[in-house]
Amino acid sequence: MAGGAEIHPDYALEDVSVGARNLAVGTWLGAAGQAFFFVAFLFAFFYLRALNTAGRWNKHHVHPSRAYGVAILLCVLASVAASGLAAWSVRTPNALAWRVGAGAAILLALAAVGLQCAQYANLGFGPGDGSFPTVFVGWTGLLTVNILGVVYWLATMLAESLRSTGRTVTLLRPSAEALTVYWAVLGLVEVVAFILLYFVA
Repeated sequence: MAGGAEIHPDYALEDVSVGARNLAVGTWLGAAGQAFFFVAFLFAFFYLRALNTAGRWNKHHVHPSRAYGVAILLCVLASVAASGLAAWSVRTPNALAWRVGAGAAILLALAAVGLQCAQYANLGFGPGDGSFPTVFVGWTGLLTVNILGVVYWLATMLAESLRSTGRTVTLLRPSAEALTVYWAVLGLVEVVAFILLYFVA
C-alpha cells in the first residue's frame, strides 16, 4: 500500500488524523471518568474506616491474602508495560513486536483476572461481613470487570493485525496508544487499591 493511501485509506471518509485526535480525546475523558469512578471507593475506604460505626469497619478482623494481591499487582503492571512496548513498536512499525507485546499483555491481564477469581474462591469473607469486606469486594470486583474490557479492546486490535485485510499496524497506532493510556490509569488504580486494601486497612 502506498504511503498516501496508508494515511487516507479507501474506506476512510475523513483523514485518519482526525479520528486519531478524536480517539485521543475520548480516551483521556474515559480514563478520567474511570479514575473518578474509583475515587468513590477511595472515599468509602477512608470515610468508613474513620467512622467505624459500632466497630463494623472490620468486625471479624479479616485480611485478604497478600500473596494473591502481589501476584495480581505484578500481572497488571507487567501487562501495562507489555501494552506500552507494543504501542511503541507500532511507531516503527514492527508488526511482530506489536503482536508479541499485545499477546503478552492479554495473557498477563487474563492471569490477573484468573488470580482474582481464585482469591475470591479462597477469600473466607464476603461483602456482608463488614465495611472493609464490602469495599474490598466492590473495588477489586469492578476493577476486574474493567480489566476484561481492556482485554477485549486489545484482543480486537491484535486480531485485526493478524488479518490479511483491514487496518495495518500503522493504522492501529492511535488505538494502541489510546489503550495504553487507559490501561495505565487502571494500573494506577490497581496500585492504590493494593496499598490500601492489603496494608493500610
